Amino acid sequence: MATAEFAEVLQAARGGSHQAIAVLWRELHPRLLRFLRGLDPMAAEDVEAETWFVAARDLADFDGNEKQFRTWMFTIARNRLIDWRRHEARRPRAAVLNRPADDDPAATALDAVGTEAAVALVRACLPRDQAEVILLRVIGGLGVGEVAAIVGKRPGTVRVLQHRGLRRLTDHFTRSVFDRRGVTE
Repeated sequence: MATAEFAEVLQAARGGSHQAIAVLWRELHPRLLRFLRGLDPMAAEDVEAETWFVAARDLADFDGNEKQFRTWMFTIARNRLIDWRRHEARRPRAAVLNRPADDDPAATALDAVGTEAAVALVRACLPRDQAEVILLRVIGGLGVGEVAAIVGKRPGTVRVLQHRGLRRLTDHFTRSVFDRRGVTE
């Protein structure tokens, strides 16, 4: 979205325009949901709904450009997920095996082979802090500085976590290729 267009959409959304809010939602919904599914697939949809509720409530207080808006939204999503986990930790429940409903089954089916598989791999192979940084950088499309602000770490630490996470994923892929070919090191 162009800078001027974003400013107009944001202003209209602040004024209560359902169409403007829908534009913002369409722009960020897939990224936010993938980010949250990468960290906690069972809580992702509920946490994203809470994220949009908080954003709608606080939209009048937001002041910034499109990139700052995206950073703000991912910060809200991350904070809502942390709150969700704290709440769930205080109230343990029996595990329920279900899968959240998909918004667009056709798009999800096409996307599942690539992005969802990659998100699942990131979730399975990486420690939480590395997974969070990788997901914010790749799916969120955020810069090192924005990710650092969201996770409360220095930019250098974010770069190290990203490097280690990517290195770990590379090692995983290398082992997988060797295992499939029957090659031993």
